[in-house]
Amino acid sequence: MIFRSKRNRRRVDVAKKTGELKAAAQTHGPVVLKVLALAVAFVAIAYGANEGWRWATTTRTFALAEVKVSGQAEATDVELVRLGGVLLGQNLIAMDVKAMERAISTHPWVKSVKVTRRLPTRLTIEVVEHRAVALLSLGELYLVNEECTPFKRIKPGDAIDLPLVTGIDREAFAEKREEGLTSLHDAVALIESYAAEPFAAQQPLSEVNLHPEGVTAVTVDGQEIEFGEGDVTAKLGRLARVRKELHARSLVAEVIRLDNRARPSWVAVQIAAKKP
Repeated sequence: MIFRSKRNRRRVDVAKKTGELKAAAQTHGPVVLKVLALAVAFVAIAYGANEGWRWATTTRTFALAEVKVSGQAEATDVELVRLGGVLLGQNLIAMDVKAMERAISTHPWVKSVKVTRRLPTRLTIEVVEHRAVALLSLGELYLVNEECTPFKRIKPGDAIDLPLVTGIDREAFAEKREEGLTSLHDAVALIESYAAEPFAAQQPLSEVNLHPEGVTAVTVDGQEIEFGEGDVTAKLGRLARVRKELHARSLVAEVIRLDNRARPSWVAVQIAAKKP
């Protein structure tokens, strides 16, 4: 009886386990199948994406056929395209436009650049150039932009007609750059304020000299204007009135002094000798 009881119990245990396995299969089977299906789908998508990318980066469908460059005035299309390593026939999708932007940005006239793919076959290069407002003498001549930063050394063949800023020592500028930039900012502010005046077209500035007593400006016809230090706007207003009076009297000033510290509103004029 004991022996039979063990056999029966074993049969019962096997039956129970078999039932549990069937139940587990019924419960978890669909989940396993879904996981397997997702894995297969993922592999298929990855394979398809890889093949799609390979096709997109090699097909002649996206071969570069046209390059449009805009915004440049001093830099040339040829210079910018060559710097960017742009070649007709290149695949647009495979191009590294960020690397192109970095390369084109090395051109001294380029302030910023944006390279954009225009599928299927066109590339645009949009450039913002520095706006040169003055020349700076630091042993050699440098162009200065609207942000008062020297950005390009003048080379033979550069046709630049801008006021020259003098009086800043090269070594001092290198050692005390912030101080030098502040002085340069003052000079550029004077140049731009002067250029906005109505009389500037007839007597544009040729040079702005910075010195311990302030600023001296020289016009293209050799007239010296001693601005000294202080409110440039007010001094330009007085300069305009003096020039108007001189013109009414048919006189030409050789030197106009606006630098009287004790009496800022006073203007001293040295009349140029009349030509025989």
